[in-house]
Amino acid sequence: MLSSSFETQSPSILSGYTSVNQANPSLQHNPFLDQADRIQFLIFDLDGVITSEQKYWNTARLTVWELITQPGYLDLTDYFGPTESQQVLASGQQTINNDFIYELKRRAINSNWDLTYFVFCLHLAGILQQLQQLEPEKWSGLNNTIDLANSEQWQLLRQSLKGLTFVLSLSESTIAQFWQETTNLEGSAVTEYVRPFYQKHLGISLPDTHSDLWNLCYQNFQAWYEGRKGFTLPDDETVLDLEQIKTTLQTLKDADRFTLAIATGRPRNEVIEPLTALGLLSFFDPQRIVTYDEVLAAEDQLNTSSAPIKLGKPHPFVVLKALHVDEDPQLFCTDEFQKQNRTYVAYIGDAASDVVAAKRSGCVSIGVLTGFTASRAEQEQVQMFTDLGCDCVIESIQALPQVLGIEPT
Repeated sequence: MLSSSFETQSPSILSGYTSVNQANPSLQHNPFLDQADRIQFLIFDLDGVITSEQKYWNTARLTVWELITQPGYLDLTDYFGPTESQQVLASGQQTINNDFIYELKRRAINSNWDLTYFVFCLHLAGILQQLQQLEPEKWSGLNNTIDLANSEQWQLLRQSLKGLTFVLSLSESTIAQFWQETTNLEGSAVTEYVRPFYQKHLGISLPDTHSDLWNLCYQNFQAWYEGRKGFTLPDDETVLDLEQIKTTLQTLKDADRFTLAIATGRPRNEVIEPLTALGLLSFFDPQRIVTYDEVLAAEDQLNTSSAPIKLGKPHPFVVLKALHVDEDPQLFCTDEFQKQNRTYVAYIGDAASDVVAAKRSGCVSIGVLTGFTASRAEQEQVQMFTDLGCDCVIESIQALPQVLGIEPT
């Protein structure tokens, strides 16, 4: 049975640092409320808004743990301490801690596969820096390119690391250096900086994203997620009690004002199957469910030049596709089309990438605080949304009927 990961709470609207709710309507007013009656389309991100991200983050942790500690890969069995797959979930902070996740979301980094590849590459950079210092001769024996495209290359690197002790805290210093050097970057610019970071600090070339190494991260991620590694992860949870979500969506449908859509980075089967199991799929217009499958199809269509186009969030593609279902994807990449006024549309998300995608598509942005980083101080999360230009911040989607004026305030 899919369960809730959050306690029941009364919905509230947040403006800046001030809560505006039914109990105290005299508090600071949010200008968004004066425009809410214009909204005709409600486009929802899934993770952190309806479904929990916990399963995805646990999958990423297991994938990174496997590539670093298991035979056939780096075989550094004690890098994260003596752990089995079950213990990785219990002590996942060692692999990818909550602060790391918050930084990723704050920087508008979205794709789970890109994130897994990115995290592995950062840990690997820390390991290679230690090898450089511990065993200069072994280091010089490596090629100046880390490709890891086949088992022979993994074996070469594994032999170079064999018998040495690598300290996680030293790798964390390398990761901290990366964050320091990317302070002013966001979105794909952050993950793409991994390559110049390797060149600068290690003097070696890292392959492009979607290389054999990226594909390995993707394949292992999917195998863990789908239970093909002999270990079954708990099913997707919802960020609120399921009945609360159903009641909210039903209220929005019954208002006869809104078309409900989805724009997510999940693959289509990982949208349709859980939403069907939860009994939520029927609330959404089936023609306006946009997933990573549509992103890949559009990228394949457009990437005929030497400069590949990335359409994952924070690019506004998924939002625009949910609105303009029959338009040519090429149109979604033009500034003129993106900058059209679409304040009749609200995109609801929990991360920086959602706010950026909404603003770049000319839509209203509504931020919710039910994402994986809900343990962060509420004030800090609200400030993040405010700094990005989010139009309205609410505790959860339960507050949507209130902010949209279909319940008494």
